[in-house]
Amino acid sequence: MTYHAVQHGHKVQYLDADDFLNRYALSAPTQRETRFRAILDCDLLVLDDLFLSHRSVVVTSHRIVQDWGAYLGDNTMSSTTLDRLMHHCHLLEFDGRSHRLKEAAETLAQKQKKAR
Repeated sequence: MTYHAVQHGHKVQYLDADDFLNRYALSAPTQRETRFRAILDCDLLVLDDLFLSHRSVVVTSHRIVQDWGAYLGDNTMSSTTLDRLMHHCHLLEFDGRSHRLKEAAETLAQKQKKAR
């Protein structure tokens, strides 16, 4: 989706949400508007592993929806966040092995094979 948006000339912003929010919180007030403007001016915002309402947002999480209350430490906040995220959304859930874990296992197997 992101690749096609870029190909079609859309402004795409990819952010690790925790990193962005930490940097934003630590920014001087004069820098905060500049950081936030980059998000508001894009056509597609990809927030990795968190939640935010925007025109077009892709949210990824390795945690299942039912565990968000425990993860966030607040069931009310979790319910409110999920309600906003899931209103008019397309939810895609994938079940299967992680590609990163698969690649790591293959790399480890190759190293072990070379060591023999």
